[in-house]
Amino acid sequence: MWAVRMLLVIVLVVVIVWFSVHNSEERVTVALYNTTYEDIPLIVVSYWTFVAGMLITLVLGLSYFWKLSLDLRDARRESKRLLTELAALRNRPIEAIDNLDDAEGTT
Repeated sequence: MWAVRMLLVIVLVVVIVWFSVHNSEERVTVALYNTTYEDIPLIVVSYWTFVAGMLITLVLGLSYFWKLSLDLRDARRESKRLLTELAALRNRPIEAIDNLDDAEGTT
């Protein structure tokens, strides 16, 4: 699996370098909110867009991981509670269980 991951990283780096070389002379105008930046190299805009996308993905991934961690903690807590309840039922004397069955049957 690590070989596939490394191959994907190498392909991504080659694509980024190829894109950089072919767009090194392109200049663009960028308007952000009330500010306009003129004559910015296209590759600089592309890199900053890539970094912004990585940061957004990181935040979303961390929030999803945090939610999964909370769900796992709740599931472990519930499992522990159920195991404690099961152990208590196993340790009851048979007479107490018969009394419970009789009480449920008369209701």
